Amino acid sequence: MVTYLPRSAWRARPPNDGPGNLTVSRVQGAVIHWPGTGSTSVIHSQAAVASALRGWQNYHMDDRGWSDIAYQVAVDQAGRAWTLRGLRTQSGANGNADLNERYGAILLVLVTGEQPTAALKATTRAVIADFRTIFPRGTAIRPHSAVRPGGTDCPGPAARAALARGEFTPGHVEDDLPYTQAQLRAMMQAEIEEYMRRFWAAPTGTGTAMRKQLNRIEASVARAAISEDNGLDQPLVPAPEPQSDLELPADDSDVPEIGKDPEPLPADAEK
Repeated sequence: MVTYLPRSAWRARPPNDGPGNLTVSRVQGAVIHWPGTGSTSVIHSQAAVASALRGWQNYHMDDRGWSDIAYQVAVDQAGRAWTLRGLRTQSGANGNADLNERYGAILLVLVTGEQPTAALKATTRAVIADFRTIFPRGTAIRPHSAVRPGGTDCPGPAARAALARGEFTPGHVEDDLPYTQAQLRAMMQAEIEEYMRRFWAAPTGTGTAMRKQLNRIEASVARAAISEDNGLDQPLVPAPEPQSDLELPADDSDVPEIGKDPEPLPADAEK
């Protein structure tokens, strides 16, 4: 079951009047997208993803004149699913009005040269399963490059290859596997990076606490992997010990947005 972060989690603007909901009888499947900015700067932490989504929404609404951010749902490298328009609402991302009526639109938060993590693929499969529950005829899963008139590189070579291998298809063999140490590391990477950005360059006491916290996380992953190999049931990552110099804000409102605003996306027509 997917837990979808609400629009408030990325501080989305209210949408303008849009195209409304998809018609169940018309939907044929879901189209996989990526940002396609050409940047190689990763977008992993929750704060960074939220900032990027706000930037893309601003571009789509202010520069393109669309009703909202173009996609229905975004999935990031930590396996978080973000509500954009929502699965029932028609997207503006696929290339023209007919395609937007026949296909959903899922955004993978990947940058140039980046491979999709096991966590991203697992959550995307679960999102597509939810999409199929709502739209039973919508079983197709296609890269944007396969449907957009005039062609596009979207969703990039790595995602296209994973799609061709069936790694975004619900019921893929990975869904039946226990988490490996590598998968655990992928899922934890976003939180580790957020800790690092906030605290690594902080005063000496905080930096020391940061290094201790990272060591605890690494040790937890190693213990979980050993327990899995021995058939034991052990919590994967114990809760961090409370430390006054590692307190996080209640929300990301006072976290500086990371990097420059996202570059413009390829032009997709919302009509």
